[in-house]
Amino acid sequence: MMNAMQMPMNTAMPMMPMMGMPMMMATMTCNMAGDGMMCTLKPAAGMDMAQFKMSADMMAMMLKCGMPMMMQCANLSMMGMSAEAMKMMTDMNMPKMAMGMPMMCMMECTMMGDSMMCKIMPAAGMSMSMMDNCCALMNKMMSDCAMPMMMSCNGMPMMCCTC
Repeated sequence: MMNAMQMPMNTAMPMMPMMGMPMMMATMTCNMAGDGMMCTLKPAAGMDMAQFKMSADMMAMMLKCGMPMMMQCANLSMMGMSAEAMKMMTDMNMPKMAMGMPMMCMMECTMMGDSMMCKIMPAAGMSMSMMDNCCALMNKMMSDCAMPMMMSCNGMPMMCCTC
């Protein structure tokens, strides 16, 4: 099975997903740190650092606008949003997510040096141990099974992460 990193990449024509937006390929490492999952995203080989920074800034801005960020890896989907958006949702008494719904998380992204740090914490009412398990599963899928993880925001693909 091909690893996402070994796919033949046509350099003249970057991967264009449905939106006609070049996808940012990133490598990602996740680990649990205290109260949440810390993900470090770095631009994949051959990706432009400046462009990655711009994508990361854009993601951070989208989160600030209260847009939910979907992270999908095989059949595991997680939904991240900023703390403010989260608070708005709970204030509006949105029905709690039914089973099979994505794991809801609070997410904040910041650029640190040449990598983007995402801190993902379980939302109110979501259990920490489930978060741990999601993190472990994501690591397993990504590192052992070479499955890429897609991050999209309101249907716009933002990044494709591999280990």
